[in-house]
Amino acid sequence: MDEPAEAVARTELGRPQGDPRRAWLRAHAEGLRAGFKRLLRDPLGQLLTLGVIAVALVLPALGLLALDQVDRAAVSWRPSGDLTVFLAAGEPVERAIALADALHGRPEVAGTEVKSADDALAELREMSDFAQALGALDANPMPALVSVRLTPAGVARLDEFKSELAARDEVDWVQVDRRWLERLEMLLELARRAILFGAAILALAVLLVVGNTIRLEISLKREEILILKLLGASDGRVRRPFLYIGVWYGIVGGLLALALVLLGLQAAQPAVDRLALSYEAEFALQGLGVRGTAMLVAYGALLGWLGAWLASARHLRDAEPR
Repeated sequence: MDEPAEAVARTELGRPQGDPRRAWLRAHAEGLRAGFKRLLRDPLGQLLTLGVIAVALVLPALGLLALDQVDRAAVSWRPSGDLTVFLAAGEPVERAIALADALHGRPEVAGTEVKSADDALAELREMSDFAQALGALDANPMPALVSVRLTPAGVARLDEFKSELAARDEVDWVQVDRRWLERLEMLLELARRAILFGAAILALAVLLVVGNTIRLEISLKREEILILKLLGASDGRVRRPFLYIGVWYGIVGGLLALALVLLGLQAAQPAVDRLALSYEAEFALQGLGVRGTAMLVAYGALLGWLGAWLASARHLRDAEPR
């Protein structure tokens, strides 16, 4: 008698007397051990199932992880202010200081920073590839400016506040520095939804593959299941070892997916380092962490259990004694 059916037989025929909770825990521990031994009996034969589960888990995991890295990079590389108010050419820095003082204390403004024309030119030289060309200019083309950090109230009425600042006599134009970040966030949300939709399709593929594997297991043990049913084994007890086979498929597939995620991060880090260097910044890719790792493995186990439950619920009905 094979391991899953043997586990049920030991539970049914040698049912321990005593504490029902201990008996329940012993039955599940037996099913867990039987499912693991079944997986170890033919590991190479299970590679297709495990590979499908690993790919189905690693693709959405890498996609969501990449979106999280882009989001972190966008926040860390964002400009110093939400609005940049450029004064008209020739306006002295004192006008910029007066404007910053006028904005101080307004509900829309969280903080301000004044930069003179010389400070703005020096910053442009540091951030631009045209430092030599800028040094060849006879006069400083940069105006004095005020960087404005907005409060949530300022963000809510961003367009109105921008128009109000642009209408001042000393102001040439106002640049919205966070608009690019808002557009990036919308693109990230669109990509996130596409990844979740793809993850749902891949989860369906896992259910089909695990279900087909469990169906084959049930068909190979049809005679043993009939004997157990005649001995009075319930559907739940007959189904339990097959459910744990599915759980082990999901766990091992999740661990394989985790290994692929780590390999992907290591392969991508050199390219990220070169990109960060071009922005004169440092950025290290972050892995899933303990919580993300646990969620990935648990998600794989859940898919394996669900696929096994659907297959066993359907095919065990065909193994009823006549």
